[in-house]
Amino acid sequence: RDSQRRPRRKGTMFSCFKVSDKKKRSVKTQKVKEHRNAQDVRSKYKFGKTLGEGAFSTVKLVVEKTTGTEYACKVMELPKAGEYNASGLTREDIFLEINILCNLNHVNVIKFREFFEEETRVYIICDLLRGGELLEALIRKGSYTEEDARLIFTQLLTGIQYLHQHGVVHRDLKMENLLLTRANDLSEIKIADFGLAKKPIVQKGMQTICGSPQYVAPEILAHSTGGYGPEVDLWSAGVVLYSLLLGFPPFFDKCEPRLFKKIQRGVFPQNGEGWNSISKEAQDIIKKLLLVDPRKRMTPEEARKHPWLTHKGKGNSIDLTPALKDLKEESFRAKADYPE
Repeated sequence: RDSQRRPRRKGTMFSCFKVSDKKKRSVKTQKVKEHRNAQDVRSKYKFGKTLGEGAFSTVKLVVEKTTGTEYACKVMELPKAGEYNASGLTREDIFLEINILCNLNHVNVIKFREFFEEETRVYIICDLLRGGELLEALIRKGSYTEEDARLIFTQLLTGIQYLHQHGVVHRDLKMENLLLTRANDLSEIKIADFGLAKKPIVQKGMQTICGSPQYVAPEILAHSTGGYGPEVDLWSAGVVLYSLLLGFPPFFDKCEPRLFKKIQRGVFPQNGEGWNSISKEAQDIIKKLLLVDPRKRMTPEEARKHPWLTHKGKGNSIDLTPALKDLKEESFRAKADYPE
């Protein structure tokens, strides 16, 4: 029946895209007990204003009635049993992934506290992060050095390492998904938006084409029969670091197919004033993260031991403030020295 076919979605530039596998999965999905709290979500939480809206969910401000504590509540539509939602997930898929995320507990990963299931919706209670997006915080900061970038990137790697140790691959790491706990405080950054997170079946590669165009890893685009693994998060981390240090992403093209070809070639600007202004150690770690072959790409553990992160005295005072101009103008646009 048409209602039971997995929907297909086309990606758009600068937005999260997800295209489902062409073939139905042959591996049996783990059975998950749907979480029915003894009380309705509205009996425990008072709902407030809308904090944000995405393609498949809405985030609302909620207040716990007994404590007065504010949280964020992500509201997602649930498909009927045996059907798929707009993002190509079954009801069982959604509860499997929510169960995984609710068991995560790390200072650099947003905390999922509990969830409530209704017939057509699920309500996920998360920590409320008041600091906003990292990108906005950097713009407000006004001045910026390699030491600031190092502080940010260390936290990102630590969070990725924790996720991978617990078998979770984020698959959509990008600047917009790095949030601050407190306004203007770079010392506590959390990885957020786990809409595409996945706990891969043991010894089985992931197949779904997903991520955000400028951050997607080449092996995701390669359609390999063997699939891809957690290394995709390190590629995205490399794109984030390049953007933090230079003010624009390493791969860009207004034409999405050409963009994907550039990513698959792994050729990015390594010249110009911006590149030459950052330390040699910073250049080296970027190169080792943006390797097309995932087998040669650094792991989180290896990246955290890289000289750029361990030799804290080097590059501390290098002024990256000019990069903020590009970030402020959101000029994730083509530069004159971009390779064609």
